[in-house]
Amino acid sequence: MKWVRLSSVVLVGVFTALLVALLLLSRELLQAHIDETILRFASDASVYYDYYVETYAGTNPLDNWTVFLRASPVLLMMLTRGSLLAIQLFNLALMLITLRVAFDCFRTFHGRMLFLLFCLIFPYFSFGFMSLNKEVYAMCAAIFYGSYMIRGRFWHLALALLLALSARYYMVASLMMLAVVIPRTGSVRYLWILAALIGISLLAPLIKTFIPEYSYENLLDGSGGTAILMAKVIDNFGYAPLYMLKYLLLLLVRPYGLLIGSTEDAIGAVVSIASLVMVTAGLYVLWLGRAKNPVISRLILAAFVAPIPMMWSEIMHWRYYSFVYFFLLNAVVLHLESVWLARPSRVADNPDALPVAGLSQ
Repeated sequence: MKWVRLSSVVLVGVFTALLVALLLLSRELLQAHIDETILRFASDASVYYDYYVETYAGTNPLDNWTVFLRASPVLLMMLTRGSLLAIQLFNLALMLITLRVAFDCFRTFHGRMLFLLFCLIFPYFSFGFMSLNKEVYAMCAAIFYGSYMIRGRFWHLALALLLALSARYYMVASLMMLAVVIPRTGSVRYLWILAALIGISLLAPLIKTFIPEYSYENLLDGSGGTAILMAKVIDNFGYAPLYMLKYLLLLLVRPYGLLIGSTEDAIGAVVSIASLVMVTAGLYVLWLGRAKNPVISRLILAAFVAPIPMMWSEIMHWRYYSFVYFFLLNAVVLHLESVWLARPSRVADNPDALPVAGLSQ
């Protein structure tokens, strides 16, 4: 008898519904890019669309391939001759493939469904197919990297790096650093992590001197006093002691804004709140000493280490680092599965296979 995963059926059903919704709303989504209402759901989507229309429409992608490093959605618009729908379909297919790969990291139906649920409630992932954006590539890169950590498939690592490059080139540095300092096997290189913090502390002021785009005068115009103070600390070689404080502060900025009545970036606030929940859950697993699987503790550590090559910049927005949510989600679901599977009665109640004639698992 041949079998098909029940979780795969659910996954295909969910994405079929999303595909239908996309096709029905394609004209409205195009108009939303034109009139900028899409910015309520996707940061910079209209910026990329206008950038393409005003600068690159009708140009040869081979002559402008370097735009990929700054704005990969613009290059995709050139490759598709301005077809927003083609890019939306590509993003939706990428999300489906990414989740299908991630499902292989878990052993139970409940685990796969929990992972799917928490992916879909994370706006930068769930809204990723609706617009021109780089967040969807960053989130998929993090999921592929988590799959590499769990299963050890090097093609997962290669795709994670390619997707990270499509999102932000400095995310590639983060993932490459993780592969070195928190390897899948062997000892975690804590001294190397400390060395990276100290090295960036020493180099950051010099980089900002030679590359004006990274100076706080250009990035913090109109920012609050805390952001400016942090920039000055980094300019005075203080990145290492400041790192964790800035990490936690960026997590809290958007939820605090929502509490005091600001709705300017409600999506960012939701992302920060979801990240806070996942950070708390990950720390809870570590605090109780229940991360018996070393991969779980490494994924949690990776969530706190990954932004090191990125956070020295004065960009004060959690969305640039929010991909760490998926490292924590992988760790928490793996932990919950280990608890479920430790109870034999739960295994029988948690099937993920259906007999289907003519289908293979």
